[in-house]
Parts: sequence; C-alpha cells; structure tokens
Amino acid sequence: VAAGASVHVRVPVQVSPFGDLEVRALDERGAQVSSHALSSTMQHGVVLFDVSETSLVRGGLHEALVAPLYLSPGRGSGSSSSPALWVGQPRYDSATGDPLLPDRAALYSAADAVLMRTDTLSRLQGAELEALAGYVLSGGTLALAVARPEDLRHPTLAALVGGQVARAGVAPPTLEEIVPPPAPSGFGKQGNVLLPAPSASPAVAETLSGWSGGNLRASAYGSSAFYGLGEVHLLAFDPTRPPASSDPWAKIRVADLARRAYDRRSTIVFRPGEEAMGLDLDPVRRELDPNEGSRWAIGVSAVLLCLYAVLAGPVNFARAARQGRPLRALRRLPVYAAVAFAAIVGVGLAAKGVSGRARHLTLIEAGAGMSKGAVRRFRGFFVPRAEELTVRTTDASGVISTAVQAELSERRDRLVVDRDGARLTKLAALPWQTVIVREDGVAPLGDGIAIVADPSGDVLVTNRSGRDLRGGVLWISTGTARYFARIRDGEQVSSRGGVDVGARSEGQRWLSHVSFGRRVGGLDVHDLGGGLLAPLLEPDAPGLGAAWLAIEDAAGSAVDWFPAGVPVLFGQLDGGEGRSSDSGLRIESDRVLVRIVGYGGRS
Repeated sequence: VAAGASVHVRVPVQVSPFGDLEVRALDERGAQVSSHALSSTMQHGVVLFDVSETSLVRGGLHEALVAPLYLSPGRGSGSSSSPALWVGQPRYDSATGDPLLPDRAALYSAADAVLMRTDTLSRLQGAELEALAGYVLSGGTLALAVARPEDLRHPTLAALVGGQVARAGVAPPTLEEIVPPPAPSGFGKQGNVLLPAPSASPAVAETLSGWSGGNLRASAYGSSAFYGLGEVHLLAFDPTRPPASSDPWAKIRVADLARRAYDRRSTIVFRPGEEAMGLDLDPVRRELDPNEGSRWAIGVSAVLLCLYAVLAGPVNFARAARQGRPLRALRRLPVYAAVAFAAIVGVGLAAKGVSGRARHLTLIEAGAGMSKGAVRRFRGFFVPRAEELTVRTTDASGVISTAVQAELSERRDRLVVDRDGARLTKLAALPWQTVIVREDGVAPLGDGIAIVADPSGDVLVTNRSGRDLRGGVLWISTGTARYFARIRDGEQVSSRGGVDVGARSEGQRWLSHVSFGRRVGGLDVHDLGGGLLAPLLEPDAPGLGAAWLAIEDAAGSAVDWFPAGVPVLFGQLDGGEGRSSDSGLRIESDRVLVRIVGYGGRS
C-alpha cells in the first residue's frame, strides 16, 4: 500500500453470539501494524440490507414492527413483543463510489433480504457477484428495483430469473392489500408502527409495473422467481427513490418481503455462515471420530489382562511348585508382563493406527436442477501425536472455523487470509483425539439433479450430478414418499417406479413421524426423523441413517425438512468429493449427503 493510500480488506470470520474477536494487521515481516477488538451480540429482529449510499428505506422502515411466523433458535426477538425490522447499509469506496459488498456468500448470513437497484447489480462482477448469487441460491432473498430499461436485458438478471425480462402490466396479486402488524399493547417502546394503506398513492400508482419472462410469476411485490433455494423479486416500484420511498403502501410491502425472507429461514438446514447457539455436535463428532470404531479394543484388552492374571498367577506358581522350584515363578513374571504389555499395545495400535487420518461429513443443499448448492463440511482430523495443523478452505469462497476442539486443549487457532483464500493455523490436535473443523461455502453438483412434474401426475427425477445417488428418498408434496436404492448418474426415475416407503414396515414409523408437523412459533416444521431412517437405508447404504441423524442434530430442532407444496429428495452421493487427503492426512471416510428441494431442471 503506497504512502497516503488506503485499501479495503474483507476478512471472513465466524464469531459466536456474544463472542469477542481481535483483528490484527501485520506487515510483510510479521510485525503488527494495528489491531482492533470487536464483540458480537445476539442479532435481533429481521434484517434488510439496503445497498444504497443514502438509504431512504432506512429512514422510513428502520425499527418498523414486523410479525414473522418463524422463531429462529439462534436469534433473539429483542425486548419488544414484536420483532423489529433492522435496515443496514454497506460502506462505499470513496475512490470509485462502488459499494463494498461481501466477497463470500457466507458473509451475507446476517441479512434476511438484500435490496438493490438493477444498475448496481449490472456493475457487479467477480467475487462480489459470485457471493451475491451464492447467497440467493443458498436460500437468501434478493429484491431488485428496476432502474433502467437496459438492465432488463443484462445477462446477470437473466441468469437469476431464468430468462430475459420484459415489462408487463401490473398483476392483481400486486395490488392486493397487505395488512401491517398492529402496534403492541402495553407500555414501553412502541417502535416504528406501519399504518394500514389499502392502495398506493396516485403518484406511486402511475409508476407501478409488472414483469414477465423466465421463471417470473406475479406476486405481492411485483414479479418473483426462485433461484436455487432462494427468491428473486423484481419490485413493481422503486422503494429507494421518491415517491415510493415515502409511500405507506410501498413501505408495507418492503417490510412484508423482509418478513417473508425471515420466515423462509425455516426451510434451510444450514444457512452459510450462520452461527446458532446450543446445537448438539456430539453425533457429528461420533461420526468423524475413529475412536468410536475402536471400542472393541477395550474388550480385547480386558480379556488379555484376565489371561495374564491367570497365567502369571495360579498357573505360573502351580507349575513352579510341581517342578519343586517355587521361586522360578518370580523369574517368569517379567516375561509374562512384557508379553501382555506388548499384546495390549499391539491391540491399541491395531485399533487406532499409527498414522493420522481425516474424515469428512458433508451436506449439499440445492434447488432442483441447480449446478451448485450451499455446502457445510464437517472435517475431522485424528493424529497419533500432538501437533498443530493448518487447514485451508476447499476453495477461495469458503469460510472456516473450529467446530469441536480436542479435549483438554487450549484454543490457539488463528485465521489467516491471503489471495488464495482463508486457512486456520495453529489448530491444536492432541494424540488419539479428534478435532473438527466446520466449513461453509458453495459446492458443484455437476449438471444438477432435476425434479419435474410429469403430466401423468408422477414426479420425475434425473440425476446429472456426475455421481450415483444411493439411499435416495423422494418426499412428494402429497405426503407420500418413494425409496430408490440407487439412482445412477444420467439415469431418470419416476416416483411410480420407486418403493412405497409406507408399504414397508421399516418405513411406516418414519413416514408417520415426519408427516405430522411440529409447531415452531407460527409455523409447522417437519423433522427429518434421522433416527428412524437407519432400518430403511442400512441394507443399501451402511451408516447412512446415522449420518443423517448427526446432520439433523447439528442443524437444530427448528428446521422444516419438508416444506409444504414441493418435493424433497435426499440421499448420498457415491465417491464423496473426490479428495484423497486433507491437510496432509489421508481421508479414510468422505460421506457427501444431498438435499434437493422443489421443482426445477430439465427432464
């Protein structure tokens, strides 16, 4: 950095709620240039990220009362009885005038919805564009205000909505009234209460427009399309500019859009970058810890000790007595002890091994037909001696943090960011213990796994992921499920050809369990029922049921695994992610699970 110049550096750090963080800048020699301490608090309410240098939306909607149905376990609702809408803004580069946006999808984790004008979207490129697209396909919501007619033909917008966009008339759903939440009763801070507005003001009504093309459909906000697990809304109005910025009808719609985005969090198992409190990672540790598979060594060692006690004691002394030399038994004791010790050590080495190794457990979530999906990787490392590991992200767009430390170890890991991405250094690994690293990002899925509705009423699944899918369960929106032992790469199967899960005794309990929703806030969520899946999956995919149970426990109890109205396919991709080593350790287990949601792709 030249004298008098400045540079903007974005560091991808995952911080637990109420955690502390120290950021230090070092020069080329490693000397500290500056440091800054940051602290994290519990996030409150619903967050709208307005990509505007001067936000008129913030002036009209910040701390507005909203009424989300979903209650996220990792976020607080504040002191008020009704959560509030928080409007945030990015920093801007004083030299270029461009917004400084996240360069990784996971860095959008705090935002429920992103509001942006199409001229700003058209200027995005590189890592910032990839991050925004990754945020949406991972379940985020993007609201776009059309700024210029030429933006409708931009390839970025066409990619997000599935085709070129054209202006159309205003659809009836856009004009329907949305009733804002009432002001909370009682004393205390009332917040920014939105007053009812049955229709737009004449000035706004003249500017309203609908949009058509691609996957767009009419909605309460204008026109909307799914992109992966997320949504893209082309607004019928521009809330970032007058007259809509001050119009009560338009403000109610922006607040409701953010509320809907917050409620959609329930349908995402792992939102990239999100840190929730109180989750149970012990099942994940058991899946990745080789010690869990070496319990037999304890039993064998106990048997060897019993044999040693018998041979070195009664048998040894009885033999010496018969020979008339009772003291000879004492001379044999060291030999018996050495043999027993060597045998027990050998059993331990056979059970635990003499070299370090790694295990991976990965979940990829994607919309049907998408070539990429949100990924969470749990990477376990098991070493025979104490050492400090350096663990890199799988690609430059990922974020990484320690999920489970080795017992009795001090946390000394450091996050280092350079041009090649992020890496954890000084990760403490103790002998014969497993340390687990969590990584969030975006993972490829070949040409995707398509789910389309057939005119006959069947659901067609086409696997173009580049790998066979094993132990596949297709949940159909009607509440039935079909099982496929294997769907080969390039193969298309019909729901009619699958095994009816309800017709098998091992599947009846699971189906009855997941069919009934469980209330979380104002929403019904459906559990995965991983503990009941094992009898169904074990014959074709050993250990897959336990892996799904570990993922379910790590995700928490507020996830709707089977959203209403859409099919869901989940299973295991054979071959893992294709890596043979991780951080210098051999990968002995690489299990990749997938969850495909909705309709999409080509049959």
